[in-house]
Amino acid sequence: MGNLTSIINNNQQCVQPTDVNYADTAPKRKLVSPGWHWVTIEEAIIRDSSAGGKYIWLKLRTDDGDVLFDRINVLCESQTAVEIGMRSLSSIAKANNRERFDDTSEMVGCRVSVRVGTRYNDTHGDDNEVKTYVANKDIKLVMARSRERESY
Repeated sequence: MGNLTSIINNNQQCVQPTDVNYADTAPKRKLVSPGWHWVTIEEAIIRDSSAGGKYIWLKLRTDDGDVLFDRINVLCESQTAVEIGMRSLSSIAKANNRERFDDTSEMVGCRVSVRVGTRYNDTHGDDNEVKTYVANKDIKLVMARSRERESY
């Protein structure tokens, strides 16, 4: 980490930034279309949550080359969130003919089907979210159930 303010304020021989809101000028990431996608896990890192728990941060790449990010809760106050996280890990493991993962490094390179949706938040605007992970053999059954629910 570095102190960005001291770099900007003390480096007089370089061009100084103008008074621009950097967030407004940053290019927007392309949204992945909602629906089912095959993804490969490119990064899997255990991180601390702000509430004192732990989650696995994932960088996923679709077969079309688009990038998604997700968090899988593995330790937190919400039992429901942990159960959802454990189901997600189990689906990723099953899709890759494993019983479980002992280390997040074992997840890198794994492939799995995901259902992608979109959500809005005040910080990023429209963004993607991974709704569910599905083991390969279960994908047709899950897709059929999704279509049934949508037809109601």
